[in-house]
Amino acid sequence: MTRAPAVILLALALAACGQRDAGSSVGRSHYPSGQVKSEATVKNNVADGPAVMFYEDGKKMSEATYRAGVLDGPAVSYYANGNKKGQATYKNGVLHGPSTEWTEAGAVKNAVVFEDGRLVSEPAK
Repeated sequence: MTRAPAVILLALALAACGQRDAGSSVGRSHYPSGQVKSEATVKNNVADGPAVMFYEDGKKMSEATYRAGVLDGPAVSYYANGNKKGQATYKNGVLHGPSTEWTEAGAVKNAVVFEDGRLVSEPAK
């Protein structure tokens, strides 16, 4: 694994920033049904703080923290059944620390460690 499963969370920030509530620091996007699809704290029109994406049934799909539009902190994605799918930590937009993927049943599928974006630990064979 050379990238974290949560890398796709960047799309969350872009989608969430596309629609702002007047006078609010929270950006939201919605499914055609009206259900909230994503929600992110925005500052100066970029994600800055927690960001969450939801499945159409309202269950959490992913969550991450952004600073000035860049991933910075933990990022977690979930299967529709609520089990963790992936978890990674970012520092200034690059992977830094453990990155783990799980099967839908909850077993560890892959676990590696990054340091400043470099893979420093491969999964045990």
